[in-house]
Amino acid sequence: MAGKFTTSTNIIRDTDRELKYIPTPNAIRISNQISNDFKQGIRSFNIIGSYGTGKSSFLWAIEQTLKANKSYFGLNILSNPKIEFIKIIGEYQSLKASFIDYLGIVDDKNTSENIFSEIYNRYYDLGAKNPLLFIIIDEFGKFLEYAAQNEPEKELYFIQQLAEFVNNSDNNIVLLTTVHQNFDAYAIHLESSQRQEWTKVKGRFKEITFNEPVEQLLLLASEYIEEKQSTQKKEKTINELVGLLTTSKAFNINEDYIKSIANKLYPLDSISAYVLTLSLQRYGQNERSLFSFLESTDHTGLYQHSILNDSFYSISEVYDFLIHNYYSFLNSRYNPDFSAWKSIRTSLEKVESLFDKNLSDYEKLIKTIGLLSIYAQSGSYINRDFLIKYSQKSLSIENAEKLIEDLEVKKVILYRNYNNRYILFEGTDLDIPTALYEAGNKIDDITDVVTLLNKNYSLSPVLAKRAMFETGTPRLFEYIISSQPISTKPLGDVDGFINLVFNEKDIFNVIQEVSLTNQEAILYCYYLKSKEIKDLLFEIEKTRKVIEENPDDKVAVTELKNIILHQRNLLNHKILNSLFGDNSSVLWVFNGELKELRSPKEFNTFLSEICQTIYNRTPYFNNELVNKHKISTSIHTAKKNYFKALANEWDIPQLGFVIDKFPPEKTIYLSLLENNGIKLCDDNSSNLIEPHNENGFYNLWLASVEFLNSAKISKRKVSEFVEILNNRPFKLKQGFIDFWIPTFLFIKRDEYALFNENIYTPVINEDILERLAKIPEDFEVKSFALEGVKLDIFNSYRKFLNIDLNKNGNAQTFIETIKPFLVFYRGLPEYSKQTRRLSKESIAIREAIANSKDPEQSFFEDFPTALGCSVSKIQKDRAELQLFIVQLQDSIKEVRNSFDELVNRFEIFLQDKYFDKPLTFEEYKSKFQIRYKNLHRHLLLNSQKSFVQRIDSQIEDKKAWLSSLAQSLIGRSLEKFKDEDELMLYDKFAEMILSLDSLNRISKSKFDEDKEIALDIQINSFGEEMTNKVVRLPKSKSKQVEKLEDDIKRLLSKDKSIDLAAITAVLKNLL
Repeated sequence: MAGKFTTSTNIIRDTDRELKYIPTPNAIRISNQISNDFKQGIRSFNIIGSYGTGKSSFLWAIEQTLKANKSYFGLNILSNPKIEFIKIIGEYQSLKASFIDYLGIVDDKNTSENIFSEIYNRYYDLGAKNPLLFIIIDEFGKFLEYAAQNEPEKELYFIQQLAEFVNNSDNNIVLLTTVHQNFDAYAIHLESSQRQEWTKVKGRFKEITFNEPVEQLLLLASEYIEEKQSTQKKEKTINELVGLLTTSKAFNINEDYIKSIANKLYPLDSISAYVLTLSLQRYGQNERSLFSFLESTDHTGLYQHSILNDSFYSISEVYDFLIHNYYSFLNSRYNPDFSAWKSIRTSLEKVESLFDKNLSDYEKLIKTIGLLSIYAQSGSYINRDFLIKYSQKSLSIENAEKLIEDLEVKKVILYRNYNNRYILFEGTDLDIPTALYEAGNKIDDITDVVTLLNKNYSLSPVLAKRAMFETGTPRLFEYIISSQPISTKPLGDVDGFINLVFNEKDIFNVIQEVSLTNQEAILYCYYLKSKEIKDLLFEIEKTRKVIEENPDDKVAVTELKNIILHQRNLLNHKILNSLFGDNSSVLWVFNGELKELRSPKEFNTFLSEICQTIYNRTPYFNNELVNKHKISTSIHTAKKNYFKALANEWDIPQLGFVIDKFPPEKTIYLSLLENNGIKLCDDNSSNLIEPHNENGFYNLWLASVEFLNSAKISKRKVSEFVEILNNRPFKLKQGFIDFWIPTFLFIKRDEYALFNENIYTPVINEDILERLAKIPEDFEVKSFALEGVKLDIFNSYRKFLNIDLNKNGNAQTFIETIKPFLVFYRGLPEYSKQTRRLSKESIAIREAIANSKDPEQSFFEDFPTALGCSVSKIQKDRAELQLFIVQLQDSIKEVRNSFDELVNRFEIFLQDKYFDKPLTFEEYKSKFQIRYKNLHRHLLLNSQKSFVQRIDSQIEDKKAWLSSLAQSLIGRSLEKFKDEDELMLYDKFAEMILSLDSLNRISKSKFDEDKEIALDIQINSFGEEMTNKVVRLPKSKSKQVEKLEDDIKRLLSKDKSIDLAAITAVLKNLL
């Protein structure tokens, strides 16, 4: 059966439906990207696209392709995968709640762990050979909207947990989500700290943009129309219309592309096709609205047109379709083009009242001009020649030239010479030329040129080309207009200023003096004559005056504003023309000297000379992807990959990058380090790491080393390092700085201590490198100089750690010595970090390490104090020093082994309580599994079922298996235990085993669960043997039981203990 088109795909409802789906190049590219990224270890993807772009249909097609039902994409994620899908459609509720409903989770405790456990179980059930689990969440934005308004921290944390769970590249689990807007947009109303968390979670997903460009919508239309239409093509006219589209420059098109599909688009002509697709993008929902148009059977649609006409579906027909199907929106104030549509409507009404004949043709022209005024780009040629040709070839109007003249005479349309296009003209009683002439007598002469220039004048920044060629650094000079010379410091991406000085007084000497004393990159341009500029400013003010006097004449105001825009452009041209050559009327001044700049080329060359003078220590760094103020999103990804390679592969040649491939991160490494002689991996380990000076990097290196040396006296913020490189004589671009500072600090990591918000950071990994670039103000550095009495203590530490003694302790050896202590603490399980089942000394040393903020203070004061040792005695008495080291060693060992001791105690509890002799882990695990082999699992409570599943688990690691049992009983793994959890664990374990043993006996009785009730009864008392019996009773006797129960209740006393004793005695007799 042929596939059907649907305006809205539902990934759950339509799983087994056959839909009409045409894969676009964009969709194919995205599917390939997902496949390739999966192989690189990426597992979480967030697809962003506006409404109706086909995201849901894309997800549907992905599923059909992976299941081999259809082959829409060449997906090559895994070979012959065994695949399962978890599919959820967004609702305004908690994402966690949706997972609970979907997975059928009943237990309301530890829901996150239960969710991930159930997901993993489904993945595990797929088997060991190429399992592939897809979690698809369509309309993910609804969950994000809910999260932003309901406990954002809690909801966002679950989303973070989900992404981190999926992002384990050891598992073949993929998370695909779709949203209508950027992830950050959902957090717009949150507090700053919450938005930062939002951004952090966003980073767990690979973002993919899914907006279909106009060309792809045209492709979809052409494929559909070619399949549906059988009307004879008008190939010659179609090609002529393509040529008209090209010469008009109405749209930014790929000429070869539009030629290749123009025949397939018929009866749409190439120009109307562009207008249609742009309209559907703006007012509709992209693909969804496009297919609605193609499938439409109303009188304005393509289908009816093809039946009734053998002509083009022109811009006029597109107007009719839009009005018929989007009337409410087009006539609402929410329409961004409301005024333009209102103008079309007004013009059509005028035509109807002004003309009796050819009414239909006049209307076609109005609709065509009106829609092109909305969509045709600035600089296009919508002139008389264009309208006549389009009218003849597509609108079927033969006398177009006369009709255009009629519309002009009646002031329905107006031709703008300076804009090369016809516009709809609503008409005005104001005689604009006369009004402008009269306004000249009503305004004063121009005296304050500077204020008016700043109000009306705009010049783009100038790039110093030679400076960029010589250093690789783009140097931008911005124009500033003033009446006095400025001394402003360039900031951000601005490297210098061209100060245009307008002053009728002779202030040349003042400009020279300021220029001589000022050290910034400022070129002064002093205007000697400004009459032409004053005249233009006068014209602008005249036009403003006319607007001010006629504010209610909307048509006149619109036209006058267009005149002002034209005059401003002319002003821009006049100012630039007076700068150079024979017409020059300015004086150029730099460093107190008069400069002769005769052409724009000389001007630009001199800007480069200024850069060479002011920024004389800028290194040559030829990497345009990085050497800019703001790097692109793709380079942010390359930066992460570079930092990852730097942190983890620094001891491998070329950071482990593949030799014959050059991803952006590798080119960054080559241009930043290798090309400058900075070798991180060298066969000769004694070689000093520093750059050569062929590219000027040695000056940058020396300034960076000088910054570190200055931190020996006191801590210095990394943001101060940024400030040094942001100013003369470097003025590096922020993109360059964001790579250089983390790289340099990583290279020198053994020569200083790094602090993050006053907390010592012993290991610089990829995350720290990334944060150094993003938030340098949060980090400080401190260099150390070891000498005197501290050296003996220092070397005792090194002996304890089996590190060679050092006669002259330095920063590198100091950092090398302190790291093991702090890394040791960070690697401890949570239990070891908080348990009090340790000696007083061990607890004290653990707290000292945990709270360490200054390595120097921790080493020489906090550690000895924690162990009750006097620092002064340690410095004087070698025996006291030796005792301190022994105590330190014992305390560290006790803390390190505390978690293993917890595991051992749990194991001893199991062994002593349930077995008569010591068993290995494999033996007692097997015995527990055999013990409950015949248990009726489907009758168990959720807590019992979870416990038995953990017992049956095939986990081969003893700690992990025991921890999983603890997790099911206490709600947290052994690693996260608190001291009070341990006794609770033993009690709950005993209770669970007792209840399972009881149920086991019932299971062994082989009762018929459909017909019988089974009870396991045990009674224990001192001096008597335990009474135990399984009681089975037909369900048919339930009413008799209930009657007897009621009779017994009436006989009970008000003393609960007496009642229990009496009933127990009766039970013993009955048993």
